[in-house]
Amino acid sequence: MREERGSQILEFILVMPLLLILVTFVFDQFTILYNKQRALSAAYKAGRIAAVQPNQGLAEYHGKERGMEELKQCIALQKATVSISNPTTWSKGKHFEARAKIQFRLLWSDEPYELRESYHMMIENGE
Repeated sequence: MREERGSQILEFILVMPLLLILVTFVFDQFTILYNKQRALSAAYKAGRIAAVQPNQGLAEYHGKERGMEELKQCIALQKATVSISNPTTWSKGKHFEARAKIQFRLLWSDEPYELRESYHMMIENGE
């Protein structure tokens, strides 16, 4: 009992699982936070480009295109959608919502995860 031979191996065996759990948590949290920021940015950019379009059709088309460009930067992305809510009429001063939804797998634990972000905007250039 008084000898210290093998104590380093024992310490390694006891500490290694804790380090693995910590690394797993850090990788997964980073993936979630990064993808959440990308989804929010995609919703904002989709809404921003849609707000200056003269009609609803152009707003939806350009908003989705711009938002999807932003979502291509997500980590471990499996599925992504961008949508623009439809106000009754597309006219200046009305409000709409741009939404981004992404599905991805966490890097370390390989669990499926889904994020939804939205941004409310006012139409600036409607007819």
